[in-house]
Amino acid sequence: MALSTQEMLLALRAPNAHWLAALINALDEALKDPEFGIEQRAVLQQLLGAGIVPASVARAAEHRFERFEDSFADLVPGDESLDWTAATSAAAPPARPKLTLVGSNAAA
Repeated sequence: MALSTQEMLLALRAPNAHWLAALINALDEALKDPEFGIEQRAVLQQLLGAGIVPASVARAAEHRFERFEDSFADLVPGDESLDWTAATSAAAPPARPKLTLVGSNAAA
C-alpha cells in the first residue's frame, strides 16, 4: 500500500508517532549519505520485511552506534564533563527589558 505524502504527514501528527518520526529522520539522513549503499539498504528492507530485528543483530547495532556516537566526541571542543544544561542556559538570549506603562493625565 503506497501512501501519499499527505497521508504520511497526517500519520506523523498522531500522538504516538514519535518512533515513526525518529525513524524517518534517521532514514532521511542515511539516504543523504553516499556511504549508505545498496547493501545496507537491502539489510534495512529485509528487517522491515521480517518485522523483527534478531537480538544478536540489535546488540551488534547498539555497540556499533555507540562507537559512532563516540566518534563525535572528538568534534566537540572542551571538556567532556561539560554540563550541557548549564551551557544551554548560559547561551540563552538576554531577557527583554521590563516595560512600564505610563498613563497620561490629560485634563481638559
